Amino acid sequence: MEQRLRVRHVGALLVALGALSLSGCASPTSIEDFSGLPTIPVAAEGEGAEPELEQVDVPEGETSVVYLDYGDRLALVTWGSSTCPIVGTDIEVVEDASSGNSVRIETNEIPADAVCTSDFVPHTTIFGTPENTTTTKPLSVDVNGEEIVVPVK
Repeated sequence: MEQRLRVRHVGALLVALGALSLSGCASPTSIEDFSGLPTIPVAAEGEGAEPELEQVDVPEGETSVVYLDYGDRLALVTWGSSTCPIVGTDIEVVEDASSGNSVRIETNEIPADAVCTSDFVPHTTIFGTPENTTTTKPLSVDVNGEEIVVPVK
């Protein structure tokens, strides 16, 4: 009986350790996407004041990638039609931090026969920053053949 309890405890411990080790892994798929620019908290003025959110400053009309949450997340900002946005779908490490620090972000393909509005708005896709990359070196990001360099965080 005592031997079974030990086996159960060891099994439960292994399951818990496995879950913890997986929780640190960044997902290769997007974790959020929305119309508009990403926001970051800025220091609030006055004692007890809630921090305010401010839109991230990115060049209008240019595909951009920026760090969020102190480097824990990457935001891809694309520009185009609000009804047919270019959305990031997957992220993969091309070269880890020790051999180049670069990733590739795949985006959705807009069907040729899609009916899209002719407005020009930003769209944001958020990814977890992949493991094996670092925020202490510039990160090279390939988005549809365009290289974007994210500066050190």
